[in-house]
Amino acid sequence: MLMTVTDIEARTGQVFEDERLIQVQSFIADITALVETFLRRSYATTRAPASVKAIACLEVIRTLNTDPGVAADRVGDLSTTYAYAGAVTTLSPAAKESLRPFRRRGGLGSIQVISHLVPEEQA
Repeated sequence: MLMTVTDIEARTGQVFEDERLIQVQSFIADITALVETFLRRSYATTRAPASVKAIACLEVIRTLNTDPGVAADRVGDLSTTYAYAGAVTTLSPAAKESLRPFRRRGGLGSIQVISHLVPEEQA
């Protein structure tokens, strides 16, 4: 996992217990999986760059503060619009943009081989 419940508690000033603790642990697992999939790499809790950990923690807090699936909410005349059926956790566009420098390139790369045995004009 990229973070612990203690990391989230330190950032929110809250202590999570019972059902809320289970929810926080679930969001930590979800966000860790999403971040690692986006970055195409895995980190141990103590090995992740501080920036990656901070972004992941902010995503957990963002998820804790939103109703899953709600795209828009209006108080006057009480209206709610749902983005999708059910609770789906996703990375925000801001998180993806912030994580982009840490992302591994996908696919196969190429390596240029230079040999001292081949004359330069043929290389």
